[in-house]
Amino acid sequence: MRFSDMEKSRVGIIGVGREGRAVWRQLRRRFPQKPLSLFSETAIGEAFAQQLDPAVDIFHPGPLEVAKLKHFDVLIRSAGVSIYRDELRALRSLGVQFTTASSLWFAENPTAKTICITGTLGKSTTAKLTAHLLNHAGVRANLAGNIGRPMLDCDDEEADWWVIELSSYQISDLEAKPDIAVLLNLSEEHLDWHRGFENYRADKMRLAELAAGGRVIANFSDRVLNQGLRGRPGVTWFNMVGDWQAGWDFVYRKYQTENPRGLGHDQVSAPASLPGAHNMHNLAAALTVVAALGLEVSDLCGALSTFSGLPHRLQLVGVRSGVRYIDDSISTTPVSVAAALQAMGPTGVVLLLGGMDRGLDWSEFAQGIVGREPYAIITMPDNGPRIAASLAAAGARSAGGIHGAGDLRQAVSMAEKLVPACGFILLSPGAPSFPHFRDYEDRGEQFKTFSGF
Repeated sequence: MRFSDMEKSRVGIIGVGREGRAVWRQLRRRFPQKPLSLFSETAIGEAFAQQLDPAVDIFHPGPLEVAKLKHFDVLIRSAGVSIYRDELRALRSLGVQFTTASSLWFAENPTAKTICITGTLGKSTTAKLTAHLLNHAGVRANLAGNIGRPMLDCDDEEADWWVIELSSYQISDLEAKPDIAVLLNLSEEHLDWHRGFENYRADKMRLAELAAGGRVIANFSDRVLNQGLRGRPGVTWFNMVGDWQAGWDFVYRKYQTENPRGLGHDQVSAPASLPGAHNMHNLAAALTVVAALGLEVSDLCGALSTFSGLPHRLQLVGVRSGVRYIDDSISTTPVSVAAALQAMGPTGVVLLLGGMDRGLDWSEFAQGIVGREPYAIITMPDNGPRIAASLAAAGARSAGGIHGAGDLRQAVSMAEKLVPACGFILLSPGAPSFPHFRDYEDRGEQFKTFSGF
C-alpha cells in the first residue's frame, strides 16, 4: 500500500509517537485538506498538539475502542501498538486494512537498496557502525529506522545503501523485501507485546523470510539463530570459523591465501567507543556486511577511531571525586545489563536497575552474576521487587548490599552514599522507561540531572 492508495480512504493513525507523527506529516503534505483521525493512549505533548488543525485533524485520546475504529478503511499502526491486541484482531476480522510507517516507506521506495538489522541486543550500535564503515568504504550509506530519523522523514535524502534498524514491533507485519537482513541474536524480550517468546522469536525471524531472494547475515554463535537458520540457503554467518569472529576486545578472521601455508589472518582491536565483548559481536556483524558487499575499508583502524558510540549506551556523563557516572539507559533487557557489567567489570560498581515490569524472568541474570556481583545493587520500580527476589533466590550477595529505591532520584542519592572511592554509578535498568519517563532518552537525561551534571 502506498500513500496514493489512501487518497479517498477514511484513514486513522493509531499511536502518535515518532512514527505516527512522521506518518501524519506525510499525509498532511500530500493531502492538506484530508480529514485524519489520530488515536493515542498517551499524552501527545503540547508542541505537536499545536501543529494539528482542528478543521481536519481529529484527536482521540484514551483507550482504543473497536466501535470507534471499525469505520475506517485504513488504520496506520505505530510500532508500539501490538498486533496481538484483541482490538486489532477484531478490526482485522471486520475487514479493516492495516499498514505501518515502515511498510509505507518500503512501498514508496521500491528501488532503494536496504540493509535491515535486528536483534535483541546490539542492533542500534550495529546499524550505526555498519553505516559508518560503509561510508568509509566509499559508498553513501544513510541510517534510518529505530535509530536516527524516522524512515518517512528521510524522503529528501539519497543513498547508495540504507541501513535500517528494525524492532520486532516493526517486523511483525512488515511488507518489504530487504536486500540484506542481519540477525544478531535472540533472547527473551518484549514478551508482553508479543504475548510470549514464540511469537517474539517468529516475528524476529520473519526478517529472514522477507529477505528471500536477498541475503541473510546471522550470528553462528547464537543458539536460537543457529537452529532456526541452519541449512537455509543464502545465509552468511559471522562468528564462524573462516569469517569475522568476536574475541574479548578484538575481532579476527582467518581465510585461505595463495601462501603455501594456506591461511591468512586479520585482527582488529576494539576502539574506546566499543567497550565490552558484546560490542565485538556487533563489529563482527558490521564487518561481515561490508565484506558481503565486496567492499573494503582501507584504513579500518582509522575508521573505527572516528566512530562515536550511542548516546545512553555505556556513556560517561561525568566524574566527581573520582566516581564515574555511566548512563546505559538504552538497556531494556536482563541480557543488556549482563553485557554492561561484563564490559565494565563488577569492581566498584553500584548498579541501578529496574523499570516497567513486563514479567520477564530475571533468574538467569541473577544466577549469572553470582560470584561476580557488582559492589552494590539498587532496584527501582516497577519490577524492582521481582529483580530483588530473583537475586535473593540465586544467592547473589553484594558487599555494599542490595537495596530498593522509590524512584531514580532516590536511587542516585543512595548510590552516591554507597559507591566506593574511584568507583562507578551505572544506570543500566534492563527494563523500559514507561510509565515513569517519556522514553529511555528522557530517563538518561534525568539520570544526568540527578547526578548534578
